[in-house]
Amino acid sequence: MEHGTDKKQSKEEKKAAKQERRRQKREARLKSHILPCEHCGKDVLDHMTKCPFCGGTLTPPAYRSMSPEKRRAVKKITYAIGTAVAIVVIILIFTLK
Repeated sequence: MEHGTDKKQSKEEKKAAKQERRRQKREARLKSHILPCEHCGKDVLDHMTKCPFCGGTLTPPAYRSMSPEKRRAVKKITYAIGTAVAIVVIILIFTLK
């Protein structure tokens, strides 16, 4: 009977070790996204634009505002693609009747 309980304990230990590794991975991922607030020094997430503790304005490190020229270019391309898709759909509707 001891052999059966050893297997059961071994499975439980493996499961506990796996859960601990997952927890450590999650914690490491979270830590990679934490930065100190420029105003109060408390830890905040790197995507925040306002500190929840002091209300200071934050600039996320990966955030870069789009220039007006680039914004216009993206808008033109989006409209062109949308128009092309609409034309294809209309043509398909009339040809499949």
